[in-house]
Amino acid sequence: MSPITAKTYTTDVICLRAYDFGEADKVLHLYSKEHGRLSAIAKGVKKAKSKLAGACELLNLSEVQLSKGKNLDLLCQYQPKETFVGVRSDLLKLAYGLLFSDIVHQTAVDMDSEEIFNTLKQALHVLDQATEAETTPIGLEFQLAMLHAAGFHPMLNECIFTNQPLEPDALYYCFSAQLGGMTSPEQKRRHLIETGGFGEHWVNVSASTLKILGNPYQPEWTIGQLFKAQKFLKYYFKQVFEKQFHAYDLVFNLLESSSLEPTGLASPT
Repeated sequence: MSPITAKTYTTDVICLRAYDFGEADKVLHLYSKEHGRLSAIAKGVKKAKSKLAGACELLNLSEVQLSKGKNLDLLCQYQPKETFVGVRSDLLKLAYGLLFSDIVHQTAVDMDSEEIFNTLKQALHVLDQATEAETTPIGLEFQLAMLHAAGFHPMLNECIFTNQPLEPDALYYCFSAQLGGMTSPEQKRRHLIETGGFGEHWVNVSASTLKILGNPYQPEWTIGQLFKAQKFLKYYFKQVFEKQFHAYDLVFNLLESSSLEPTGLASPT
């Protein structure tokens, strides 16, 4: 992450969070390719004629000029670049966009800022143009990309004990967040007999969930199957980062109430 040395600097940012501060100001959490996560104050931004209001809109991509401060930088100028209207016009897309910002805000402090910025920007671009059926697969793909960037991507294709490919025809697999991957029920039993498995927590993962995590864009996946894959990722994020990602609640509420058909043109037989 590049250090900020100049008192005033210009950078592209995506707005992750915005909080009211006093009667007229807002505190912003921004993410920049060059500098990672930034905190800034936008003075007078709640006034009707403020020219900085767009910088405070969540998920907006903009070029900003900031003046370095002791605790908070000062937002001096703002130039809009992209507002992702397609994300804002659809509740599920917006829920996933908010989840993206929540994940980046809470996990990306010590990661490669250029990689994270580009990953977030690209995900918002794709989400903006996505069809209804593509929205959840895009959300899953972004979460897996963030796990990879953080060095926590789970082993999904090989057994964590044998390093051999998992049996493709199994009904379900066993997953340990502490060990970071999958195994078969038989290998899990052997492991527990040999070691006792103290401190480990295991969950069963269906074969369809594992396949979705490998390729979420297959047209045969139903919304119910995608929902289970999303639940798995929520569980894993909470385990590895030990944080609550509240945007998941909105995503789940929308998926549960969704009237979507299977993501392809026809239901699977």
